[in-house]
Amino acid sequence: MDKQEFIDSPSGTIITTIKNQSAFIPNPLPPVIDYPAIIGLQEKAAIAIGELNKAGNQLDNPYLVIRPLQRQEALLSSSMEGTYTTASALVLADADEDKYVDAAALEVRNYIRAFNYAEAELNNIPLSNRIIKGVHQTLLQNLPQGRGANMRPGEFKDSQNFIGGQGRDIEKARFIPPPPAETVDSMGLLEKYLNREDPAGITPLIDAALFHYQFETIHPFNAGNGRVGRIMVPIFLMSKGVIDKPLLFVSPSVEGRKDEYVDAMLDVSKTGNWNGWIKFFLQALIDACEAATQTITRLITLRDSFRSRMANAKMSARNIMIADQLFISPVLSVPDAAELMKVTYASAKNTVDKMVELEILSELDFTSQPKQFICLDVLKATDPNLI
Repeated sequence: MDKQEFIDSPSGTIITTIKNQSAFIPNPLPPVIDYPAIIGLQEKAAIAIGELNKAGNQLDNPYLVIRPLQRQEALLSSSMEGTYTTASALVLADADEDKYVDAAALEVRNYIRAFNYAEAELNNIPLSNRIIKGVHQTLLQNLPQGRGANMRPGEFKDSQNFIGGQGRDIEKARFIPPPPAETVDSMGLLEKYLNREDPAGITPLIDAALFHYQFETIHPFNAGNGRVGRIMVPIFLMSKGVIDKPLLFVSPSVEGRKDEYVDAMLDVSKTGNWNGWIKFFLQALIDACEAATQTITRLITLRDSFRSRMANAKMSARNIMIADQLFISPVLSVPDAAELMKVTYASAKNTVDKMVELEILSELDFTSQPKQFICLDVLKATDPNLI
């Protein structure tokens, strides 16, 4: 990290760390913000979130659209960190069909489980470092060595980490976040800020941008910081009542702009350009809301198509319930169908066979005992390129 780029920063201070390198310690929040310069974009973001909330309230069971959006987020957020799998492999992993998937798919599955953990914990405790650590632990649990098992799941880092650096060489790092002791202090201050009684006129949307920058700059874990940070954006907005349900995910809107995303945060650390970062973040929220709203519309249209096809084929309401379940988990076996409908194996097989005939389900040739079927149309509705 070039010390001279950060030495006069109004956003933090530098201290000496290992190998005589300089680490950056961000100042406690909040910073000084030029609100008139961002108010227009903030209003647009608020309107976009309102439209997304409205779209998400169209179904009695919102998880018919939430789970597909979660899978898309998990795939894209993980790919930003170099972990790649397919939507088909992910849904097999999410259905606990581990024998058919590799470590990458299991790692991406953990992303969904980490998000679900955080959502559930919000019902019990305020947003806190306890939740953040729990997200990290869930994200890295049961992974092999080298993919997270040796990265202190659920615990803040115990050694100096850094960003960039060819050959894992800290002398060539682009950015060095706080050392372990300063990390504990910085995360403690961040937790206090998130739970302050007086917001001092700072709106939740602006706070979300500040929170995300602060977390990623502290980089509190040995691994998984990017994914944890992106999980915490919708979790924070839910904790503040900005979004009604977990429908808003930022990875789809920043995945293609990763360099700009990273550069905007670095610019805060170097020059104090908070407005540049906040504008980028708010635009990412707007793009994410618009994309999610469009995806929800496609998913609802697809659900109506499934119901229409099955009704025209004289299938019962119990059968149609199985079609709804495919949006939550697009992989299905005959025993699964039998359990869901509370019918015999033979009756469930008849239903599954009919759904294959109607081109709602496709058989996965490589599976057996029991044979698995998949609904590819649900996967395509989130992104045709994810299959």
